[in-house]
Amino acid sequence: MAASVTLPAPVERAAIAARHGWGPDASPRPLATLAAAQAGLHAARLLTPYVTAHTRDTAFTPGELREALAPGGTLVKIRCMRRTLHLWPLDQAVDAHSATLRLRLGATLATARRHGLAEAGLRRWGQRAVDALAGGPLSYRDLQDHLVKQRPARAGIEAVRLGIKWAWESGQITFRNTAGSLHREVRQYALLDHAHPGLTLTGRDPRAATIALVRRYLHAYGPAAEGDLLWWTGLTRAEITPTLAALDQELVRVRIDGLPEDLLTPEENLEHIRAASPLPPDHVRLLAFEDPTFKGYFTTRSRYHDPAHTARAFNTIGEVHAAITVAGRIAGTWAWDKRTRTVTSTLFTAQPVPIRRLIRQHLERAETFLRIEPC
Repeated sequence: MAASVTLPAPVERAAIAARHGWGPDASPRPLATLAAAQAGLHAARLLTPYVTAHTRDTAFTPGELREALAPGGTLVKIRCMRRTLHLWPLDQAVDAHSATLRLRLGATLATARRHGLAEAGLRRWGQRAVDALAGGPLSYRDLQDHLVKQRPARAGIEAVRLGIKWAWESGQITFRNTAGSLHREVRQYALLDHAHPGLTLTGRDPRAATIALVRRYLHAYGPAAEGDLLWWTGLTRAEITPTLAALDQELVRVRIDGLPEDLLTPEENLEHIRAASPLPPDHVRLLAFEDPTFKGYFTTRSRYHDPAHTARAFNTIGEVHAAITVAGRIAGTWAWDKRTRTVTSTLFTAQPVPIRRLIRQHLERAETFLRIEPC
């Protein structure tokens, strides 16, 4: 691995903001390109991918995301890194799925065993879910009711639910939200090949998938620490260490002013970073709850905030609150109040009047966007 170089922190932040679509320039289009630029769009919360897209492109409409996830679309929703939901371009989803499959199936099996269901039984109920969807998509309730009618007296409702989960986690079936509002979810399950014709999530070698996933992460988030990568993927050090060794010739070690450790980045990222200019002092952006940029780091996330405000910027399990950023750093938080259909906000420190005015404009824009469809 090449020798270390040192990068100014404001320049590195600006380069990441540009790469992730929230810098001064236009955001990547279409949505699949935006998702690829961030190694998947975080989607654990219903609003997160909608807000992520809107804060990067104010012309974005919720219907665009629904269309991208519909049959024939360009994105698929899968559970992958840290066993959380992400939206991936179809041609990249298999790596995220395969690299993290062990974690998800292991967790599902552990839950099943607590309910007295062995792996063989779990697989049988999973196959029944697959068979039930051969005739076409079903809502979760209809799929569950269909399977309940087949269950032997000794099997409980949890066996049915876990069977559906096993079929989904293993990549045989998928679901999408058919609600007509970004504020609601109506899950419709379907066979993967019916929902995304030609897409296959099974059969990929896990080690090759892990190498591809880590490569995408470092292209999207590098420079990053190994601890950041462990956090983002949810994989073990025993899995990550040999993967980084396999990528050694592609990577360089760098330092960022203010961070205490060497970081890793693909060599080709360096030219892009060095060409960046620091974000202007009046650069204001709102980012979503669990926005991909901030979700991508853990041990080095202080590059984006004052450590004195960690407890206000992140919750107790490490999730990042919806953030108000000024010049690329978290200056406060904001939130959507579903009951009042308004946006609230808190600044960590006093800001100059022109900056407060810009923040208010962005908050009003977010409120207008979130009111576009009914709760």
